[in-house]
Amino acid sequence: MQLDRTAIVIAQRSADELLDLSLIVVRNYWVKLVPIALLGALPFALLNFILLRPITDYEQMVMASRDYTTTEGFHLRYLWTMVCMVFLQAPMAMAGVTYFLGQAVFIEEPSLKQVGGVLARRWFPMMLVLGIVRGALVSIGFALWLYMNPILYPEWQIVLYSLLGVVIFFLIRSFRPFAPEVLLLERCPLRVSSKPTATEQSFAKRSSWLHASSGDLFSVQMGVSFISVIFILAMCAGSLFMIGVLIGVWQWGWWMDLIFFPLVLWMMAFWEAVIRFLLYLNTRIRLEGWEVYLRLNAELQRLLEVNP
Repeated sequence: MQLDRTAIVIAQRSADELLDLSLIVVRNYWVKLVPIALLGALPFALLNFILLRPITDYEQMVMASRDYTTTEGFHLRYLWTMVCMVFLQAPMAMAGVTYFLGQAVFIEEPSLKQVGGVLARRWFPMMLVLGIVRGALVSIGFALWLYMNPILYPEWQIVLYSLLGVVIFFLIRSFRPFAPEVLLLERCPLRVSSKPTATEQSFAKRSSWLHASSGDLFSVQMGVSFISVIFILAMCAGSLFMIGVLIGVWQWGWWMDLIFFPLVLWMMAFWEAVIRFLLYLNTRIRLEGWEVYLRLNAELQRLLEVNP
């Protein structure tokens, strides 16, 4: 690995340039990235399908409910619950994409086996930080409760999930988005040894330093969220048009609820993982002068090779 030879030029970029670059990265690496993303998202997608399938029988739930509500209320609950679940699960599901991109920057493209090996070795920090603190596994618990109580107050459940999934976890993700990068690329331990070295940092300390410019990160997160909404609406409208042209059904049906809508959400989660990684590079360049660090270390490596 030569630190000054990178597939992505290490230079500070604006938000617009990062969005353009994310599309270029997806275009150049999609053959390798898509299988990794599929393997990461598939377990969560199957669990979501199994646990949320009972709450898509809207008419039966209206008849069984003792409270006044409508099929639209139950339908809105399902859509919003699916959005929140994918939002919470995305960092953990796309961890393999993050690791691959971190290696691809230095013109090294790990295989699926190598990516899986790294994820397996880092499973405990990922479970604790991304699963519990960031809510990926918490979302599964909520869906399980919803699976056992499908007709309870849909409007109240929408409010509850909004408070938990959007207000709390959205703010955590907005101000400190780089947890997957710190865990997988920098491999910071959750706790350092009693006598840490000069360069050894715990996850909490490294995360605190890396997210020092939290105001800028929050504004970028808001911009990405706005683009995500537009992307999801456009893709859903395109899916409806495609179904209408192919089979002549021009209305939202079960195929949109169970297939196309979750697929669109996971596509957006994949793109957001690429955007977040590029934002991570940009943040390190701005805060740490990372491009200078790479050049100096590349020269040091060459000197050590010549004079071991």
